[in-house]
Amino acid sequence: MKRSCIALAAGVMSLSASAMAQPVKLFVLAGQSNMVGFGVVAELPAELKSQPDIWYDHHNPDAREGGPYAAATSTDWGPLEPKGEARRYGPEITFGRAMAAAYPEHRIAIVKMAQGGTNLVDHWGRGLAPDPEVLYKSQLYHALLGKLDSATYAGDRALRYPDEPTRLDNALARLESEGHEVEIAALLWMQGENEAGWSAAFSYGDTLRAFIAAIREDLGVPGLPVVLGRISDNLYPANGGPIAAGKEANIDAVRAAQVTVAEEDPRVAWVDTDDFTPRPPSDAWHFDSAAYQLLGQRFADAYLALAGEAGSSSASSSSSAGSAGAGGGDATSGASGSTAATGGAGSAGAGGGDVTSGASGSTVAAGSAGAGGGGAMAGSSGSTAATGSAGSAAGSSGAAGGSSGCSCRTAGGQGQGVTAAALALIALAGLRRRQGGREPG
Repeated sequence: MKRSCIALAAGVMSLSASAMAQPVKLFVLAGQSNMVGFGVVAELPAELKSQPDIWYDHHNPDAREGGPYAAATSTDWGPLEPKGEARRYGPEITFGRAMAAAYPEHRIAIVKMAQGGTNLVDHWGRGLAPDPEVLYKSQLYHALLGKLDSATYAGDRALRYPDEPTRLDNALARLESEGHEVEIAALLWMQGENEAGWSAAFSYGDTLRAFIAAIREDLGVPGLPVVLGRISDNLYPANGGPIAAGKEANIDAVRAAQVTVAEEDPRVAWVDTDDFTPRPPSDAWHFDSAAYQLLGQRFADAYLALAGEAGSSSASSSSSAGSAGAGGGDATSGASGSTAATGGAGSAGAGGGDVTSGASGSTVAAGSAGAGGGGAMAGSSGSTAATGSAGSAAGSSGAAGGSSGCSCRTAGGQGQGVTAAALALIALAGLRRRQGGREPG
């Protein structure tokens, strides 16, 4: 796909003269149910309930079987807003707002395709056969990329859903008629809870590397920035999580792999979710509304740090912390400087977790302790600095008592503060039968 020039389809919202002169910055969001999101629209600030200045293209493969997103598949670019019967949202709402604030000369476009209860082994890998047990979760790499997917699907790998209207290639094609240049700016990936309950956890790093490499190759963007959401320590049984006792090493393996992939690739970052409040009642797989709003801002902070590292020789960078030890946790300290990257060392210990609070400077971040100990997350002191153009600083409000810490290779980003959100109650999708302990929705 080596598509470098895109156009705006007729009938889309009008562009300002300044935005028309700049490439459209397109972000791809994908993963499982914490990318789908369980945010409640009633708890969004009015200005975030519909954002027509940000283009949004959405698909959830549960629509393949008439699920709650059946009427929410995009047929054209529309405003960024919650989707589905319950009007749910994930991190895209605040992420999009932060990008619009950071890049006022660009039109921001978001393509999101996410499906609960999915994994890289059976569902998201390039060139996979259909999953015979959960057909609607099949071949999600192709469902995301469409004709940009370089794999061959024949014989037992024939496409199960060859004619879906929403894929990245179709989203881009709907922009063609006006001839606008496009920049595929980043992939945001929130996934891994599924593998944390079974043996695929121990090869998660390799499958994640292969997935990122395939995406970059097929998009023709070798240095595509990727931001990973590290799975939460809410999953540990010691923290009341849903994964069975004895599987702590699986959770450790996925969390450590996500950090390691980010540490070894200067164009990958990870963000922390350990301080996020689970979605009650008794749903430790997922987050509450305030957490999804904060996750979007952390994704934004991390992307802006990667973009700053690529565009400025003065931006500093250090690796993110790693987690280790069954039931153990890690912490990440902040770094100084308005475009500095956070870094720190991981700590371990069965049943324990320690925390390192942010350091000096206008960009401050802190990591939270892992399972078993479930240590606290230290928030930033003062305002988080902005990189790029002006916007209100991240971190002045959010979940976990206003903490804006980001255990990632990140700098302070732009965005607008978001109000605290209430709870969403939604039925979970069916649990995979053939491998126990998988995330259900």
